[in-house]
Amino acid sequence: MATSDKIEKTREQAIIDSYRPICLCNKIRKGIIVKAIQSGAKSFEAVSRRSGAGTGPCGAARCGPMIRGMLGEEVETCRDCGWSILKAPPPLTCPRCGAVQ
Repeated sequence: MATSDKIEKTREQAIIDSYRPICLCNKIRKGIIVKAIQSGAKSFEAVSRRSGAGTGPCGAARCGPMIRGMLGEEVETCRDCGWSILKAPPPLTCPRCGAVQ
């Protein structure tokens, strides 16, 4: 595969990833979160204020750890269902499926 083909594939994947839903309650996509972070949001609260993510009825149970991971905080992936979980003192419990990690 030529270098230009690799660059094009990477570009296409970045565009696809930007449409990936992060906050399901409010239908906020990854691209919106990335823009909030790039424009200066340094905490989950700041990203939430700029994007509306994390303000839905689930209380950021799913998107909170994902956004915090994007901000550089340590997260793990649930072995049972694949959701992001904030690293915390053990035991870690998945907010989605309740599995203890």
